[in-house]
Amino acid sequence: METRLSRREFLRIAGAGAAGLAFAASAGADAWSRAPEYVFAVIADPHLREDREGEPTGVDKFRAVLARLDATGADPEFALVPGDIHPEKLEPLLPEIALPLHAIAGNHETVAHRAQLRAMFPADFGERDFYAFERGDDLFIALCTAIPGDHVGHFQSQFITPHLEQLTWLQELLSRRGEFRHVFVYGHVPPGPGAVAGTMFLARNDALWLEALVRRTGPTALFFGHRHVQADFQFGGAPLFGVRSCNWNSRGQPIGALLVAVFTDGFEAQFVPTEE
Repeated sequence: METRLSRREFLRIAGAGAAGLAFAASAGADAWSRAPEYVFAVIADPHLREDREGEPTGVDKFRAVLARLDATGADPEFALVPGDIHPEKLEPLLPEIALPLHAIAGNHETVAHRAQLRAMFPADFGERDFYAFERGDDLFIALCTAIPGDHVGHFQSQFITPHLEQLTWLQELLSRRGEFRHVFVYGHVPPGPGAVAGTMFLARNDALWLEALVRRTGPTALFFGHRHVQADFQFGGAPLFGVRSCNWNSRGQPIGALLVAVFTDGFEAQFVPTEE
C-alpha cells in the first residue's frame, strides 16, 4: 500500500536530510527564502504529440510552460525533462528554445526515439541512454528507467543502450558522492514508496537495489515523472519528488513545472502552474 505524505509531513521528513528544503508558497524569483546560487527547472511528461480535445496542443502547452518559467523571473539555467517527450515533435522546436534542456527517455519513447534523443543531445548521451553532467560542484545523474510500452520501470533491458551497463555505471558514479556538494538524480519511471511493487513504479527488485544505494550514498534529491500527479515522499533517506506533467494530470491537478533553487547547504523547490 502506498504511503502518501501531506506536504507538511513531507517537508518535515525531507528537511532533516537536506538543509534548506522547502516549497515556496508562490512562484517567482522573490519566493525563495534567500538568494540562490542557481536555479534549474524540471519539466515532466510533455507528451508533445498528444493533443487533448478542447485544449491547446501538447506543443502549445510546452511553449506555454516555458513562457511561464521565463515570466517568473527565477531565471533557470537549464531544465531537466524526465521522459515521455516525443522527440520528433521536440526537435523542430529546439531553435526557438533558449533554455538548455537535459532530456531522458520515457516509456513513450521507442527505440528509434531513443536514438533520436542521443543524436539531438550528443554532449549528454554519447552512445548511451543514460548519462551524467556536472554544474560547478554539483552532479546531475540522468537514469533510463523506462522501456517502450511498459509502465513498469527497468534498469536493464534489450531496449536500453547498452543493455546491461547502467547498474554498474550508477553504482560507480554514486561511490564518488564525496567529490560533489550536491547530487541530483532524475528519470522517468519512479520507484514506489518503500520500493513497493506497482504497475507505475520501478520493478520491485530494481527499486530495492536503488533504495539501498540511495541510503548508502545519500544523493541530495531525486526527481521523476510518469505518474501525472504530485507524489513526493522519502526514499532511502532522500527526498523524492514526483513531478506533475506539463500536458495533463490526474486528480484535477494543474499542469506546470518544478523550479529548484540551489544553495550551498541545500535547496528549495516550488511548483509553478502554467496558468496563474
